[in-house]
Amino acid sequence: MKTQFDESWRNWIKTNVDAGRCKDGIFKILLDEGYCAEAISQEMQYRPAVAFNKLVNPFRSAQAQTAEAAQQNYGQAIAANHLFIPNAQQVDSDFLELYQLENFLTEAECAHLVALIKSQCRPSTLSSFEQDSAFRTSQTCDLGQLNDALVKAIDLRICKLLGIAQSFSEPLQGQHYDPGQEFKPHTDYFESHEMAQHAAVMGQRTFTVMIYLNTATQGGETHFPKIQTVCKPTQGLALIWNSLNADGSPNPNSLHHALPLASGYKAVITKWFRTRSHTGANAGMFTKEANEFIPNYTQQGFYKTQIPEKLFTDISSFYQTERARAQAEHVDGGFIINAKQAKSPSSLIPLSTTLRAQIHDAMKPLLEAWCGQSLEPTYVYGIREYHRDALLKTHRDRLETHIISVIINVAQQVDEDWPLYIEDNYYRSHHVLLKPGEVIFYEGARLTHGRPTALKGESFANIFCHFKPVGYIPKKMAVT
Repeated sequence: MKTQFDESWRNWIKTNVDAGRCKDGIFKILLDEGYCAEAISQEMQYRPAVAFNKLVNPFRSAQAQTAEAAQQNYGQAIAANHLFIPNAQQVDSDFLELYQLENFLTEAECAHLVALIKSQCRPSTLSSFEQDSAFRTSQTCDLGQLNDALVKAIDLRICKLLGIAQSFSEPLQGQHYDPGQEFKPHTDYFESHEMAQHAAVMGQRTFTVMIYLNTATQGGETHFPKIQTVCKPTQGLALIWNSLNADGSPNPNSLHHALPLASGYKAVITKWFRTRSHTGANAGMFTKEANEFIPNYTQQGFYKTQIPEKLFTDISSFYQTERARAQAEHVDGGFIINAKQAKSPSSLIPLSTTLRAQIHDAMKPLLEAWCGQSLEPTYVYGIREYHRDALLKTHRDRLETHIISVIINVAQQVDEDWPLYIEDNYYRSHHVLLKPGEVIFYEGARLTHGRPTALKGESFANIFCHFKPVGYIPKKMAVT
């Protein structure tokens, strides 16, 4: 059905509304012209009292209504190149888009969620009537309704992982299975007869993300019978699948069965995504930046270690000798600011040609061993010295050149620790402290990082050094 109005139709609607004509009549004409009810309601800012808000026109024949309802069972096709999930393994199948991602949640996160689910359970329900009372026997917890900081953080992380705006998703749910409980073979998408009740606003379901919170030793597997795949409940493991075909039609190969649990318990969290945003038809679905489509070369994305002792001695000596020659620094993009706007937030000490080459030569083999890639140097900055009240806004580095990077902590005069905030390849946030002589290897262009709290102290000096894999070419990716 049509969802966009051209200028002539907008003028027609405005003319008739301004003339005081019956809004229900206008609504019916637009339905007859093939526009969907939700789009009409958005354009007119009006919703009739009669059943026009359903997905079919109540004045059409039963046969026409059935055909229209079947068409509305379709969703929005999501091209495969819009999805990149770091560390995930795609199941080899021509019939279903299914991914497995290990360790998305930590042991502590899983334990917290299990405790919440156990404390707030209710019997699980179905989207439509089912005669078999044993079809779904688990218990459900509406995690999204709880005011829990970790739940909110994980919900957002799942959205970032897929790169789909949170407004296109349902609230996070938890499920708990005791021995003998199961969820018989089913699909997550809505059938034609369910669309009017469950999909009038947000449309069809697209992706499902389900994450196991514990390792079940006997039973409880998730079985996809149409593609002959069985997934064993393993703590922290995320299953991600698309319930739709490439044309947006429901994919019956997404049929899956939560097999009966033999002993112990099984706990999972589930999040479903939709074809439309609850904020309005014009909301953007995709959120990932081009940098997020850079391949991840390591599992976590960063690693803290020490630099060779001689190199640190040479850098420290150079810093003490040349510090008086530091010049105020301007960084394009406004990433470095002074929180109180009192003075320049940072200064720069250019490196000698000899020391720059020494840093490159020492860091290159260490970074290559870490990321498993042959690297070529791109940039090494001088020694940047941050001043009191400086902060470094959270950002990603340059897509073309800053792919595998290292920050070398040179010296610091601080009243309080000044942490580096960095997200890993699972979209978890970390606070990393570096002492002089310590370094962090990181995938700079992929991961958000920064020091968004003001420096409490006189100075904090470090060096940024950047490389890229040999032959690396940025992927041209449309993320609109």
